[in-house]
Amino acid sequence: MAGIPLTVALPAAAASLAYINARTGFTNDVRMLKNIFGRQRDAQREIDANTGNMFYKLESFAKAPGSADRPFLAVPPPLPKGELTLEQLRQLRPREWTYAQVYEEVLRYAAWLKNEHGVVKEDIVAMDIPNTPEFVFVWFGLWSLGARPAFINTGLRGEGLLHCIKISSAKLFIVDEDLTEALSDDVVAGLRGDAGKEIKAVILDKQQQLRIASMQGHRACDDCRKIVDANAMAQLIYTSGTTGLPKAAVISWRRYITSSLAISTYLNITPDTRYYTALPLYHTSASMLGVGIVLAAGASIIISPHFSPRTFIASIIASRANATQYIGEMCRYLLTMPPSPLDQAHDLQFVFGNGIRPDIWLKFKERYAIPSIREFYGATESPSSTFITSNNNFGEGAIGRSGVLIRALRRKLNVMVRHDVETGEPFRDPETGLCQRVNVGEPGEMLAWLDPVLTKDSYVGYWGNDKATTGKILRDVLVKGDLYFRTGDLLRADRDGRMFFVDRIGDTFRWKGENVSTGEVEKIVALHPSIKEANVYGVQLPGHDGRAGCAAVVFHNDPDERSLRDLADYVRKSLPRFAAPLFLRNVPSMATTGTSKYQKHGLRTQGVEPDKVGEDRLFWLDPKAGAYKSFGQKEWQDLVAGQTKL
Repeated sequence: MAGIPLTVALPAAAASLAYINARTGFTNDVRMLKNIFGRQRDAQREIDANTGNMFYKLESFAKAPGSADRPFLAVPPPLPKGELTLEQLRQLRPREWTYAQVYEEVLRYAAWLKNEHGVVKEDIVAMDIPNTPEFVFVWFGLWSLGARPAFINTGLRGEGLLHCIKISSAKLFIVDEDLTEALSDDVVAGLRGDAGKEIKAVILDKQQQLRIASMQGHRACDDCRKIVDANAMAQLIYTSGTTGLPKAAVISWRRYITSSLAISTYLNITPDTRYYTALPLYHTSASMLGVGIVLAAGASIIISPHFSPRTFIASIIASRANATQYIGEMCRYLLTMPPSPLDQAHDLQFVFGNGIRPDIWLKFKERYAIPSIREFYGATESPSSTFITSNNNFGEGAIGRSGVLIRALRRKLNVMVRHDVETGEPFRDPETGLCQRVNVGEPGEMLAWLDPVLTKDSYVGYWGNDKATTGKILRDVLVKGDLYFRTGDLLRADRDGRMFFVDRIGDTFRWKGENVSTGEVEKIVALHPSIKEANVYGVQLPGHDGRAGCAAVVFHNDPDERSLRDLADYVRKSLPRFAAPLFLRNVPSMATTGTSKYQKHGLRTQGVEPDKVGEDRLFWLDPKAGAYKSFGQKEWQDLVAGQTKL
């Protein structure tokens, strides 16, 4: 029998190997594992050398001849009103600061913080600053002194704001001049506190900035930045967690530098990368997965003050960006824009973010000619994340992928276990008391393994809140004595190792890119004089990502137009915009569990479709009227048809 010619056999073998590699993800697994272990080693070297504070990265690039004059920070140019051509956009110039210029600014802010406000090593300073260069100057000015920032959500007001400032243990609260309305009488009174415990509030206005610009910079001694414990807090970022008011998630020195180095390498960030973000700097996505990964490579970050679907692509072009961040809601908003010649005129090499829903993934990629979508899944405080790079359509809608090698080597590290819908807890085998892994394609809660001995190397938890920290830990999952971190999310995986987001669990839902705590919203809504009881939950809406807030309420008296308008004014003043309930469901009484907890599962399932709520009356926060109005079949049909913007 004649043999197969090499000219035929070799290409066939190569094609077979390529197919096997694609199906198993072997090459990608090797690259991912090499990156993880390599960057962990690099981060440990920095920590051992006492340069684990990334102020040293900034200083290094600022003093090196090859990078000192390279742009580090940029702000997109203002866009004139009206439609601009590609040529007109390319004539615009973003405002830029080189590494050397940012370094000098940081030292000036350090001098201001130290000399005028007494900030020293280990101090905590709360920052309520929008997406401006000053956010970065204050942040790294604090790090240069060995102090730590607490990043405040700029949408917080009233009790929620005061709570976040106080739990941080901050000695100073810096608020931008554009956010001074946050300093209400109640907040100012709360900052005064008891004798000797006053938190000083400082408004960072234009006059203050001009004074700082004239100061002589101050570089604190290296001992001021010495990291005694790499798992100690480097910054606080707030998350609503699972219940109650926002919690301060600890980002440790180890976590920040390791993640910044690893993800920068994974994304192949280079000094030529111009990385555009319109996400808020007070979130991990922009502060660590934006500023951090750019600084790790000596690249450039372009910080937009806000996201606007109308100008997003034009701003990217005018800023000369070649990479950008997203959350899924942004992609959906972009698809609602009228087609434009600019849609594919950008120079983006990839987009990186989380939350693109499967129903728009391909539409977004094709309409805007995105070469590569790089999706991740993770939470601020979570010890584990998932990633997937999609240069074709294989990763459509997926939030991560593990090939056969990673699945074999890390079988116990990330597990999905069966979830009991009624209890909101993982299902336990009646005989063993252990959790059960789900089958392929079956939804389950994602759990991340924790080393029982070195737990804080991967999970530090919440600042000053041991109860909340331990509340995220699940014991006796696969074997007696093991520990896992609860993500609170249901995921599913297919046979190719791709993972897909299914839903959030329990008392937190996500809307407009923000986590909303039902407990916090319930507390605020129930304080209104017209409300007897309030039970808040998230409902899915057609054509919208996440879940919109809905409050099942028992009124003291039948609601009328005046009381509904007053309630709308109250929730908008008392809650961040993303947390104010968009819907009300007027119920005669509140259904509770055997332990007197409000039942939410049935309400979530029924949603706000009028045909599914029986005799209950529905109201919605009408964006045109600015008040709660009756929500019926017509309003529902308009919502389904995409004729209503929320």
